[in-house]
Amino acid sequence: MGKLYLYGLLAGLSMIVAAYPASARNTADCDKLQSGKAEVLLNTIDPQPDVDKNGTGDACPQKGQANSQTPVKVVPINLGATGSGTIVKKATKGDILPQSEGALHEDLTFKYRIYRPEVQSGDTMILLHGSGQDETSLVSFASKIAPNALLLAVRGRVVQDGSNRWYRRLTPISFDQQGIRSEAKAFAEFLKQVTREYKFDPNRTTFLGYSNGANLVNAVMMLYPDLVKQAVLLRSMPVLTGTIEANLANARVLTVSGASDQLYAPYAPALEDLLRSHGARVEARSIKSDHGLGKDDVKVVSEWLAGGATAELKKN
Repeated sequence: MGKLYLYGLLAGLSMIVAAYPASARNTADCDKLQSGKAEVLLNTIDPQPDVDKNGTGDACPQKGQANSQTPVKVVPINLGATGSGTIVKKATKGDILPQSEGALHEDLTFKYRIYRPEVQSGDTMILLHGSGQDETSLVSFASKIAPNALLLAVRGRVVQDGSNRWYRRLTPISFDQQGIRSEAKAFAEFLKQVTREYKFDPNRTTFLGYSNGANLVNAVMMLYPDLVKQAVLLRSMPVLTGTIEANLANARVLTVSGASDQLYAPYAPALEDLLRSHGARVEARSIKSDHGLGKDDVKVVSEWLAGGATAELKKN
């Protein structure tokens, strides 16, 4: 009799669990995610890119969507797997980062850090991170592709849903146009100030942008075409709307998209066509990757930098 009673009790509990609304369970899960919404995720690869990975299939309420995506951890680059070319080996030697000058600089309109290698080439690389990252996120990557360059790592000053960004987004594929122009203008002024302060040579300066940061770089190029002479745009797309007159004849650009990147790859050809139509010399590469960065990006960018683009830039 006791066993029959126990079986009946278990069956009843099973029916209650099955009847419990799935939406209620999802809401509970989303509430757990919301508790860490304001935390800046370090050592991640663009946890909150401009184009949502989950789209409308996300079961969480909209306010929790920014945290429903699983961050992709940065995987250390395996030197033995980067290829046998001397260019790549030179660019990826060691994992020792260049020395930072100390605390975060807050004297200008954007917060930034300066990293100087032990042996300086005279080149400068300006780093613009992706969504949800900060100014330190691309330092390791940049030190591999340009080990002797001074690094200026800048932090986007827009905070949306607890994450650092360079401009606000309205929907997954539309953006605050006034905000983009306002931040591009502020960044252009920042570049003039920091160039005077640190005596950067504009002819030996490369802009390295990733995702949201790369999008701001291409917006600055269109709005202030004389400021950017060489740029590496990783996982980028055009974000400005309307017709813009810009002469980019003095600009050299490398775009790198991920073949399996469902977020930005569909927009890569439009960006390349846009830059070329305004006179920029563009080399477009698509690699076997998703939205994250890895050893193939190091190889492609290192070869492009060492293959004549930087050397030619120095002559101008």
